[in-house]
Amino acid sequence: MAKAAKKKAKSSTKSAKIVAKSRTAKSAKSAKPAKPAKKKAVAKPARSAAQKTSSKVDPLNRKQYTSVTPLLTVRDMRKAVSFYVDGLGFTLRGIMDSPQGPMHAELRFRDTTLMLSPESREQRSFSANTIGNTPVTLYLLVDDVDDVFQKAVDAGGKVAMPVMDQFWGDRSGMIADPEGNKWMIATHKADYTEAQMMEAMRKMAPQGAGGGDAAAAAAGSEPEQ
Repeated sequence: MAKAAKKKAKSSTKSAKIVAKSRTAKSAKSAKPAKPAKKKAVAKPARSAAQKTSSKVDPLNRKQYTSVTPLLTVRDMRKAVSFYVDGLGFTLRGIMDSPQGPMHAELRFRDTTLMLSPESREQRSFSANTIGNTPVTLYLLVDDVDDVFQKAVDAGGKVAMPVMDQFWGDRSGMIADPEGNKWMIATHKADYTEAQMMEAMRKMAPQGAGGGDAAAAAAGSEPEQ
């Protein structure tokens, strides 16, 4: 009996030790060192609406313009617009008016924009007619040069060079518009090699005024009258 009581006492002591050990282990696990507090995030300065918009703007404005956009100074903007639409086939994009009259206009021809600006003597911005000439010729490629050339003449353009086949492979003619600007209207007809162009030029030279005018126009000079 005494032995049984002794064994029971030992068993109870052993159980108490196991329970105590288990509780100690759990306490040790729960008592892990605390993680260091996270640094507070520094708030970034808010971007203004203007900054948000500017980041999306194309600096080259490719939806509206190509690499080079001609701007012509004209005396009568509305009359010039009518000629470019009716005579050359441009599409009017818009005219910006002011109390003094139209101050800016834009037209489109396929992928190209043409800008117009009013003549201003105060700003020394003169039209070709005021100057008396222009060093610039605008080269306009179209599907049917004979048709467009005739429409341009009917709309008030003056013939500077009749339509003819040229040595570089285009069929073209030149007009001066009512504002005095020169337009060479052309349709591409053939792809010549350099040797073929030189031979065609040689054959055109003896033809008199026609060949001479074409060569002069190709060089960018005014045909002799």
